[in-house]
Amino acid sequence: MYPQYLFEYPNIDTDFPFHMKKKRYTSVPSHRHDFIELSFVLEGKGTEWINGTAHDMLPGTIVLLLPYQIHKYHAAEDEPLLMYICNFDMKLVTAGPESAWGLHELLLGRDETQPAYIQLQGKAYEDGVQLWDRLYQEYESSLAWRPIMLRALLLEALSQFIRNMARQDTTPTRTQHPASTKGIWPVVQYVYDHYLEPLSLNTLSEQFHIHPAQLSTQFGEAFGIYFVDFLHELRIRHACSLLISSDLPISQVAFESGFSSYPTFSRTFHRIKGITPSQYRQKKGLRR
Repeated sequence: MYPQYLFEYPNIDTDFPFHMKKKRYTSVPSHRHDFIELSFVLEGKGTEWINGTAHDMLPGTIVLLLPYQIHKYHAAEDEPLLMYICNFDMKLVTAGPESAWGLHELLLGRDETQPAYIQLQGKAYEDGVQLWDRLYQEYESSLAWRPIMLRALLLEALSQFIRNMARQDTTPTRTQHPASTKGIWPVVQYVYDHYLEPLSLNTLSEQFHIHPAQLSTQFGEAFGIYFVDFLHELRIRHACSLLISSDLPISQVAFESGFSSYPTFSRTFHRIKGITPSQYRQKKGLRR
């Protein structure tokens, strides 16, 4: 069975696409998503698999999951995992000068050897707990300048991850995916950045100098999905945002979302969301 694909989370369609929760888990099935996930283990013990590679989850474990990484985790018996989990759009922290400081490269995952997790201990763990508690308290508040404080604390949490990563050797063993999928991640990120533009296997082939048939195979092996379905899912997510945040005619939403044909948009939307675009808009409160 292919992993579940998540491309929505609370607040994703707001001007501050950030969501945080504190929750206990015993098991989370294999899944993937096209947004960033940053998590911190407070209590419990377990194991997580990221792209086929396992690592321990203990108090102080911080995991930075990049778009489309496949992961799952299980808690040890009688030791459920209490975790802070943040979901956010990468553009939330790469729109400013931070992109020139290395953050953009970290979030795009272009360093194949980049570890996905770190383990805080001693004073670093205590500092981590204090920082994540502050982040969660700010998220739950309604204070003035809340988005600014949240962004500042999020950047601090990412800085903590990067600095501690440099102090410890947590380089994971190689992924269990076929070697042929090694070069797919830059292509995936390119699609994520350009999905509103005309894209095809042929255009990607020219961009990355990989044969279209090989690209198609890599998408299938890495994600269990055809390239065109992968592209359509991104475009439908964008369309959902337009439907609930604007009064654009639905036909225009289709073209603004990268579809060259309204019938294709309508069929694709219904297949992915289970309802028509107009029903989706009505359900979310706009009746245009």
